[in-house]
Amino acid sequence: MNFQVARKGYDRFQVQEYIKDITDKYEKTILGLRDRIEGLKRENGELSHKVELLKKDSDSINLALTQAIDKAKNIEYSSKVKFALEGERLKIFSSKWQTYCKANCNTVDKSQRDSVVARLKEFEGELVELMNKELNIGDYVNEAEQDYFSENRRLGGQAN
Repeated sequence: MNFQVARKGYDRFQVQEYIKDITDKYEKTILGLRDRIEGLKRENGELSHKVELLKKDSDSINLALTQAIDKAKNIEYSSKVKFALEGERLKIFSSKWQTYCKANCNTVDKSQRDSVVARLKEFEGELVELMNKELNIGDYVNEAEQDYFSENRRLGGQAN
């Protein structure tokens, strides 16, 4: 800005007006920046709070998943044990049935009797094969333990 020359220097009124305008602009800028800083501080606080909530949720979810996996493995193990017990019951039933059939074999036609005995032996063989093939509890327990420990390590050791 160019000031008019007055007696002994520049026009004092113009200089004071100029300084007042610059001061007003500076104060408005400072107030705007302070408001922006306060808004950013509030937003930062809110976002930090959200991050903390998400971390807590993440920890809870990881713990829940680990517990769900443990529960599923327990259920699967229990099912296999029940399956094995039922297989043993079927073997006992088959043995009793065969004993009954042998005791009463004279009252049944020989060809029918041989057919039934052959079929029972076939069922027994299938049952033994199925149990050996599908139900290896020792391997299952080792596999379940390995899965548990690897999942526990993956999740940072949060599960007990």
